[in-house]
Amino acid sequence: MRPVKFWIVIILLLSSIIYCFAFPKAKYVSTNILPQLRIPYKMAGWQGKDITEELNLDDERYNFISQVFAREYVNSYGENLLLLILDAGNFHHPKVCFSSSGFKIRELNNPEFHILNRKFKGHCLYAQKPTEGFLVIYWICIDKKIVDWTEQKIKQLWFSLFKKERVGLMIRLDMPTREGKIESSLTVAKDFIDDLSQTLASEQVDYIFGSPQ
Repeated sequence: MRPVKFWIVIILLLSSIIYCFAFPKAKYVSTNILPQLRIPYKMAGWQGKDITEELNLDDERYNFISQVFAREYVNSYGENLLLLILDAGNFHHPKVCFSSSGFKIRELNNPEFHILNRKFKGHCLYAQKPTEGFLVIYWICIDKKIVDWTEQKIKQLWFSLFKKERVGLMIRLDMPTREGKIESSLTVAKDFIDDLSQTLASEQVDYIFGSPQ
């Protein structure tokens, strides 16, 4: 017997198809929060630079690019990572993006983050080619709440049916690393996330890391 959650998703998806044919203007609407984010270039040993214009738009990893925050940060040890923040209604699943670019994908244990008085789990992948590898960490925050992939799709459908505007972001870190350095790279990424949380205004912390539970 299929789990109840499976049938709920199927019913909702069928409802959306029927609704879209009956009312073609229905659409998930974002409040376009990206331009309002105030993320500093310099923080706790990290120095950032905007690289939106440098992204290779022919690369399948970035072919979603219509609204994106893209900044590379480097710390005092020369370790670097890419911070991407996208509208939750306008992105491809990271597994699809990297697979389309020829990477082999391995799912890792989902890390738990403790940010201020918040606790949530992100999603973690290792993407590898013969000459390069990336640790990929991402999470989705809609209406100041961390959600999983299924919840994100259900919320998008719900908001589109009722034409409600909502703030929905997907936050992603891409960090170049090697197979044997994944754990140490994860530690650096956690340090960066903690440093980032300390620099933001309280409302923007909620947009990116969710509200305290």
